[in-house]
Amino acid sequence: MLDQILSVLLLGAVVSAIYALVAIGFTMIFGVGGVLNLAHGGLIMVGAYAYVVLTSPSILGGITIPPVAGFAGAVLITALASYLLYAGLVKYIEDNIIITFLSTVMVALLLTELIHHEFGASPQGAPAVLSGSLHLEGVGTRIGYMYLLGFVLSWITIGLLWYYVTQTDEGRSILATSMSERGAQLTGVDLTSVKSRTWLIAGAFAGIAGVILGTVEPTTPAMWLNPLANAFIIVVIGGIGSIKGSVVAAYLIGYLQQFTIEFVGQGYVGIPSLIVLVAVLLLLPEGLYGREFAHE
Repeated sequence: MLDQILSVLLLGAVVSAIYALVAIGFTMIFGVGGVLNLAHGGLIMVGAYAYVVLTSPSILGGITIPPVAGFAGAVLITALASYLLYAGLVKYIEDNIIITFLSTVMVALLLTELIHHEFGASPQGAPAVLSGSLHLEGVGTRIGYMYLLGFVLSWITIGLLWYYVTQTDEGRSILATSMSERGAQLTGVDLTSVKSRTWLIAGAFAGIAGVILGTVEPTTPAMWLNPLANAFIIVVIGGIGSIKGSVVAAYLIGYLQQFTIEFVGQGYVGIPSLIVLVAVLLLLPEGLYGREFAHE
């Protein structure tokens, strides 16, 4: 029993950290622009496939790019894709919430079709930045080094984001906009610049999550569905628009899922999360940390 509990604690920590990466990008877009961006899942897939392309000699005509450089390149590509999505589409329709929501759904489906057409439905292999796994004999479990890398990168990026939004003028303008768009505008904040940077940062988070998920799980055109569903559950539980709430809820859901896998069964892994989601919607409709912003 003790081994199982330790296994849940360790695996829950690394899985939750990856969930936090996905959820923070998702909730930042809503917090700043009020956009429910379902294309965020498609961007996760873009990050994974960009890494596959950049690190596959057969695709790049014999050119071999080291996994670390491929990782950085995939994150950059995903961040730029997110920025272009805002600058080329969302920027012009964001005042209409329904149209914007439907447009992001269509973009996610379009990305899926394009990936499916180019690569097919078969899983794509990608070299891990760190191969192998750590065997914890005392706990009786193995943790892949890519999971551990995801855990470390998650907390580094969360720490950098926290520093950025609390210690720099540009970052504080994002935080101010998420709290009150009109108030930020009255103090001279350039809203277009703030939203562009927010989409760029959210895209980078999606890229990191995409590469990590694409190396620990099969890289397929449908790989973004479960992460996006988990992100949606997490941001609702944590409070839509709340970065702190997303981190807390990511660990709540991550540990809950690992507990279910260990003590109940893999087939029931999604049920407790949905029960918690329904309970939060009934008892705390604004989530654990409420809504930290107000748009006028």
